[in-house]
Parts: sequence; C-alpha cells; structure tokens
Amino acid sequence: MTHPTDISPLTRVVARLDRASVGEVDPSLVPTRFPSIDRAIGGGFRRGDLIVVGGDDSAGCSALALAIALRVSPRALLLTGEMHAERAYARALAIEATVSLESLRLGAVSEEERARLATAAVTLRDRAPVIETITAGTLAAIEHAVEGTPDTPLVVVDPLECLLDRDVGRDEALGYAVLSLKRLALRRNVAVLLTAHLPLLDRGRLDRRPRLADFGLGGAIGTHADLVLGLYREELYEADLGVSGAAEVLLLKYRDGAKGYVDLYFDSRYSRFEDVLEE
Repeated sequence: MTHPTDISPLTRVVARLDRASVGEVDPSLVPTRFPSIDRAIGGGFRRGDLIVVGGDDSAGCSALALAIALRVSPRALLLTGEMHAERAYARALAIEATVSLESLRLGAVSEEERARLATAAVTLRDRAPVIETITAGTLAAIEHAVEGTPDTPLVVVDPLECLLDRDVGRDEALGYAVLSLKRLALRRNVAVLLTAHLPLLDRGRLDRRPRLADFGLGGAIGTHADLVLGLYREELYEADLGVSGAAEVLLLKYRDGAKGYVDLYFDSRYSRFEDVLEE
C-alpha cells in the first residue's frame, strides 16, 4: 500500500498538473475570491507561502486583509494587534452589510440597513474568520492561535509590528519575525498574510506607489516573502483629480511569476474593497 508520504514531490507536482487540466481545484491554492488578484497570481495564495501587503498610512491594508479573510473558505484566522475582536467583527459586519461604521456604532440605521445587517450577521456566522487579539507580542502567541484553528488555510497577521516585543534592535526583531512567519507557513502548511507599514516611503517623491525598498527591515520582506503586494490609493494625495475609490494592488515581488498590478475599488464609507471585475 502506498501512503501519501511515500509519493515523491515530483510525482505530486505532475498529479496536480493532471488535476488542473481537467478543472479540479488545486488543494494547495487558497483563492482570495477577488477575481483580479487570483488571476494575477495563478489562482490564489499558496499554502506554505508568506504574503505581505503594505501601503501608506490609511491606504487600507488592514481593510484589504479583512476583506480577503471574509472571502476565504474554510474560515481564515485573523490575528490583530490593533483592536479588540469585537471591533474587528463590527468592521466585518459593516463591510458585508454595506453600512457605515459610524451608523453601526451609533445605532442610527434605516429599516433597510437593519435588514441588511441581519442578513449579513447570519452569513457571517457561517463563514466569518476566527478573529483574535494579539497582545503578547510574541510568535508563540501566533503559534498557539494557529494550533487552535487546525483547519484554517489562511492566517492573517495584522500588522507585523504587533510582534515587536522590544524597543531595542527594532528592525532586526521585525526582520526575524518575518522569517519566523515564513517558517510557520511551511510548518503548518498554511498561507500567511501579513500587513506591514512602509517606514522608508518618501512622500515627497513624484511617484508615491509603494516599492519593495520602502518596507525597510534590511530587506527581510523582499528576501523571505513569496508574494509582496503594495497598496496604493491616489486619492490620499490628490483628492481633487476624480480618482475617488481607485485602488491599485501592485505585485512588487512574485516568486512564481511576473510583476504587475490589479485594480480594485475602495468605498471609504464601509472600508470595503471590491473587484472591478465583479458585477
């Protein structure tokens, strides 16, 4: 009897190719279910990969990470160092129901919005990501959370800086955290989606689209990540140019393919990203 562990990696690659040729879903893929993104990266994130998304302040990296987590199936695991889990679920509810966060907080919603919220709540019970707040600032906390959700295909860590456990040697500590998350992705056979700031972004330059060098950390992200995405919204800098809602996701590094970009739409009322290919 042949066991899965007896099959060589090359044999598994050929078998995966055969399954894809007849339209079967590749089990190593984790589709984001944003059609433009999935098309640009060969069908979705890959288990074992570290994916990093970064952008300027208020670009919406956390919102994009949450939007992807909401679409992934089975349930994603979202670990946030920026808010309590209840607040993150409120954001998810606002996204799904297309109701503003302010209206949701104040309870100032119309009957139509209330109906949408009720429908969205039912939907989220079935597929909302598991959301936990990370306060320990250690990779051990990440590991423990992953152990508690063994079936998840995607682990979101938002942001990288939540893993900073000391003030001394900041870049070195965060660079090691990036490497550790890559190792976690391989060890647990999950895709890890990490949000990160751009400490070296020069807002005075002519083209303020993110570059790989803007992540800093001695190049750790460019070295260890399999896919690096830069999120850019022109309206952050030129609000009067008629570019409201336009968002670009740039493929700054793609280990399995060519660089490029995809267009998304961002509705700031609900912190909601939508794909321009979707109806």
